[in-house]
Amino acid sequence: MMRLAALLRHAGIQLLAVLLAWVFWAPLLTPLPWLAAQCLLALLLASVLRCSLPQRLLHLLFMPLVVLALWQQWAPWLYLCGFVLLFALSRNALTERVPLYLSSQESIATLAHWLPPGAAVLDLGSGDGRVVLQLARQRADLQLCGVENALLPWLWSRWRYLRAGRPANVSLRYGNFWDLDWSRFDVIHAFLSPAPMARVWAHFQQHAANHAQLVSNSFGIAAVPPQQRLPLNGPLQKELLIWRHNHGHR
Repeated sequence: MMRLAALLRHAGIQLLAVLLAWVFWAPLLTPLPWLAAQCLLALLLASVLRCSLPQRLLHLLFMPLVVLALWQQWAPWLYLCGFVLLFALSRNALTERVPLYLSSQESIATLAHWLPPGAAVLDLGSGDGRVVLQLARQRADLQLCGVENALLPWLWSRWRYLRAGRPANVSLRYGNFWDLDWSRFDVIHAFLSPAPMARVWAHFQQHAANHAQLVSNSFGIAAVPPQQRLPLNGPLQKELLIWRHNHGHR
């Protein structure tokens, strides 16, 4: 139901921007001014409704891409290829409401400095593998596992793993992190989105080891304040939030 509501909200933004732009310019008589107004209005509405930065950019570019496709009369198979490529790149945005976020160098360096000696670390949604591989380069004492179920980022992470010389302390798995055994890890690292954090916390409490710690890049858990915060200086990635297993209510 929440996914349907999100889809309807985004469709409503585009439709409202179309209608508002139509008030000032007729799309068939003055297509370029109408298109420019529609883009800016869609961006403004997405910002007012506090959509994420990637979502705002998609709203800005959506109608120009539609107009370009109609103008160029693209073959139908191009739409199918585009859908397959988009699904392979970011299927989690559709199924889990988790876009492809990439951890900053600063967040990885801060995490590498904080991690306990010899810790076994699970990276939820490991994307292109940058967190796991860079931690392996900086901390040879760690045991690192990344899991990703979007095909293209996972394939890219495997390529980076091969280029890095197949580090012995790294494992990159293709699959759903909900199905993995969290009890084998000392630290669970996540850079997901606000949407799944309540479920991540519930799963962490139920399935993680008693001594385990949960680290979230920038996204908190409603009504569960972290026990530790590690500040970051990025405009979007502002802090690492840390909870222990037995923190909060069970």
